[in-house]
Amino acid sequence: MLSNDFTKTAFLTRFSLRKNWLKLTVWTIAMAGMFTAIAAKFTSIYGTQAAIDSVMETLRSPAMTALFGKMPSGVSSSADIFAAEMTVFMAIMAVVMNYSIVIKNLRGEEEIGITEIIRAHAVGKLSLLGATLIEAVILNLGIGLLYALGLTFADLSGTDLNGNFLLGLGLGFAGLMFASIAALISQIVDNSRNSTILSYVVFGIMYVARMSTDISDPKLTWWIPFGWVEKFSTYKDNNWTPVLSMIIFTIIAFALAFFINSKRDVNAGLIATKPGRKHASVFLNGTFSLFLKLHKTSIIVWTIGLLILGFTYGSIFSDIGDIIKTNPTLEQMLGKSAIHAANVAIIKQFISMLMIIFAVLSLIPGMQIIHYLKTGENKGYLEMIHAKPVGRTKLYLNSIIIATVTTLLVLAATLYGLYLGGVYSMKDPIALKTFIKAYVAYISPVLIMLGITAAIIGTVPKLSSINYLYLTAALIIQYFGKLLKFPDWPEKLTPFGYIAQVPVKNADTATIVWQLAIAAVLFGIGYIGYIRRDLK
Repeated sequence: MLSNDFTKTAFLTRFSLRKNWLKLTVWTIAMAGMFTAIAAKFTSIYGTQAAIDSVMETLRSPAMTALFGKMPSGVSSSADIFAAEMTVFMAIMAVVMNYSIVIKNLRGEEEIGITEIIRAHAVGKLSLLGATLIEAVILNLGIGLLYALGLTFADLSGTDLNGNFLLGLGLGFAGLMFASIAALISQIVDNSRNSTILSYVVFGIMYVARMSTDISDPKLTWWIPFGWVEKFSTYKDNNWTPVLSMIIFTIIAFALAFFINSKRDVNAGLIATKPGRKHASVFLNGTFSLFLKLHKTSIIVWTIGLLILGFTYGSIFSDIGDIIKTNPTLEQMLGKSAIHAANVAIIKQFISMLMIIFAVLSLIPGMQIIHYLKTGENKGYLEMIHAKPVGRTKLYLNSIIIATVTTLLVLAATLYGLYLGGVYSMKDPIALKTFIKAYVAYISPVLIMLGITAAIIGTVPKLSSINYLYLTAALIIQYFGKLLKFPDWPEKLTPFGYIAQVPVKNADTATIVWQLAIAAVLFGIGYIGYIRRDLK
């Protein structure tokens, strides 16, 4: 009887691969291409022992440990630096890729009725989940093999074949592990929005726990699945034990997903959504309150989650800004006031590095809200609103206002959490005005990114994924630009590149003004396109 549950799995796998071929191809080329290109650049950047020693002083600091993970000892080649810098980042990218694909394949298609149509034919009850598993295996291990081959052809100094395949396949299995988490959570809750939120909550908890244990006691990182990627000891011990742990975790998670899937009905979940009120609240009397109600959970989760993330980073300020630990004689030579000023400068530099991460994360919920103008159309929800005397102007403005307020609220919560973490950890904490300065400076580039999203959704909604690719490119340029010694001009391709290391430096008022003007123009283009184009 079990074989009947998987009837037509191979057919559905081919169908899913054909349907998602463009998305899978873009992800594969982007991930493998970026990984190989950076690897090829590392030998020229860190080709001498002096360059290696210089960058390792930075990477071993608590600030860099929080971002990239614990650096190994005995680094002697550019391959060691590459593995140390890229592993955690590429694992994060794998999480985003797998969550977007798996949740869309499972809960997304169940919501719009495709699953019910397929299940009406002679297919097994577990076939769709089985097809998603096979697709995830092909995607992640395929990218992992491309990573390994890319490292081989990049001719990175200090690599070996065992280490190349460990790093490549290890990252592939890390992605597959998070695909299993997304698949399991998609069975537990009964809609794609909550599946996405809960999946990222799980990842966020793992990331914060990984960061904390890396700084306090790296041995404890073994208890965190996301921390296993740091334990490869690539090109040193070439430890395959973390890969085995990922495989076991993946098997258990998918087994639980299959079990729950076999017991539940279509559009149901282990945790059911609570029924709404019998009568609408007095506040639910228009499209603005409706949109706010639809996105309420997402807004709350992102705000609280990034508040906690900010607090976690702030709680290590005392470790980052304590140069006396590395050289106790400095206090006697320079005096307490000079030492405090030096510590503050170090922390401000760390904040300036964190700002691009916080800005990108705060943009995600806002962009998702604007994207609802497209996803709501595709699912038929907005047709019910359009059937009423509600103009598109109102829908567009409501969506833009909520998205903008959400993004600015989440960014403010993150920086306030960062401030509170500093108050908690430091005897003489950084002043709140420093964080306000950083917040104000990043309002204009954040609004430009939201404006780009609005312009695309309003004019060419089929290309809506482009803004996420652009956001990812901006993160890579700003995040890795200095370490990879990029030239200055790529920074100017994103609005974040015009913000001069705030709060280390003061923001340029003229830059903020012209960026706000560009954002207004982009929102205007989106508005004109949205009110003029046909639905869907």
